[in-house]
Amino acid sequence: MHVTVLMAVYNDTGTVEAAVESVRAQTYPDWDLLIVDDGSTDKTPAILRRIAEQDKRITVLRNPTNRGLAASLNIGWRQARGELIARMDADDLCLPERLQRQVQFMTAHPEVGVLGTGAEFMTHDGRTLGHASRPRQHEELTRRILRENPFFHPSVMVRQSFYEAMDGYDERLRRGQDYDLWLRGRHAFRFHNLAEPLIRYRARRRTSLKPSLWATYVMARTVCRERMPPTHFWFPLRWFLGGVLAKIGLRQMRLN
Repeated sequence: MHVTVLMAVYNDTGTVEAAVESVRAQTYPDWDLLIVDDGSTDKTPAILRRIAEQDKRITVLRNPTNRGLAASLNIGWRQARGELIARMDADDLCLPERLQRQVQFMTAHPEVGVLGTGAEFMTHDGRTLGHASRPRQHEELTRRILRENPFFHPSVMVRQSFYEAMDGYDERLRRGQDYDLWLRGRHAFRFHNLAEPLIRYRARRRTSLKPSLWATYVMARTVCRERMPPTHFWFPLRWFLGGVLAKIGLRQMRLN
C-alpha cells in the first residue's frame, strides 16, 4: 500500500534535512514524500531543491506567501498519491520502522481512519527527555478527547478518505487545527494509537500560551456546534487554565 509522507515547512533550515533523512531511512519501501514550503524566507527553499534533485520520491511545492499550517497541509493531502498519508513535521524525526508498523496495522484494521503512535521527546539539540503515549483504543480516546488531544500530530497516519470526508483542516485556525479535525471526525471514523514511540518529537524551547488559547477556542466552538450542556463549558476553561499553569511552570507533560 502506497504511503505519502506529508510535511509542511517554514524557515526550518536547521532541522528539515535531518527530518527528510529519517523518512529516507524507513524500512518500508513504498512511499513518496510531499513537502509544502509555506513561503520560507531563509535557506530552506535551497535545501529543499537540493534534496528533491537527489531523490525523485520527493516532491516540493511552494506557497508564494506564508499561508499557515492548515492551508499548507490541505494543499498537500489533496495532491497526495497515497491512500495512506503519514504526517511529519520538519523539526521531528521518524524512527526507521514507523511506516512499516503503521501500514501493517492499517492494513489489518481497515475500520481505523487515523492511527497515531507514542513519541520520544527530545530537546532542540537532540538530547532525549523521555517518551509519552496516548490511550490506544478508540473508546478511551474519544472518552477523553474533551480533556486532551488524542494524537501527537506528527505521528499520525490518516486515510485519504478521512481527509476527504472532513474536507481537511480548518484554515481559519492558526493553532489547534489537528485537534479540531479529530473532534469533527470522532463520530464518523475510528481512532487508534500504537503505544510504542515511533517518532522523535522536538520539545519547544519556551512555553507559549497561544496553543492553549487556540485549544480553548476550538473546544468552546465544539461545545456550541454539538449543543452540549452548559456544564461542558468547563472543558474549554480547563484548557485555558492548563495553559496558564504551564506558562508559569506549575504543569509539565508527564514523560516516562
